[in-house]
Amino acid sequence: MTHHAAAELFDPNRLFDTLQQMLDLENDEALSHVLHVEPYLIKRVREGVHPIDPALLIRINEATGINMRDLRQMMGDRRTEYRLDTSPPPVVAPVKEAVEKHGEGEERDKLRRSFERDDTGLPNFVQWS
Repeated sequence: MTHHAAAELFDPNRLFDTLQQMLDLENDEALSHVLHVEPYLIKRVREGVHPIDPALLIRINEATGINMRDLRQMMGDRRTEYRLDTSPPPVVAPVKEAVEKHGEGEERDKLRRSFERDDTGLPNFVQWS
C-alpha cells in the first residue's frame, strides 16, 4: 500500500488503494484485471505520468458501482465545478486523405472501415477498445 500524507491532498494512489481494499485484491495487476485496463496504466497513474481520465473513472464506476462523486473524493478531488472542453474535435480530413492514398481495393477498404467504426452516439474521436 502507498503511504498517504494529508487526506485533503489530491492523490490518485488513495483511490487505487481503497479499491484494492474494498474488492479484496492483492495488487495493481488484479485491480487492472477487474477494471479491464492494462496494468501499465495503473502504474503510470501511480507514478504521476498519466492522469486519471474520465474514461478510467467510468470503468471504475461500472466495475464497482461506486458513484463518481465518491470516486473523486477517494482521490482527494474536491472541486465543486467542472469546466467542459470547448475545443473543437480533432481534424479527420488528413486521416481520410491518408486512407485514399493508401492504395487500392481490399486493403484500402479495410483501413477505411477501421476509421469509420464507432459506437453510436459518440463522436468519431471517442473509441472503446
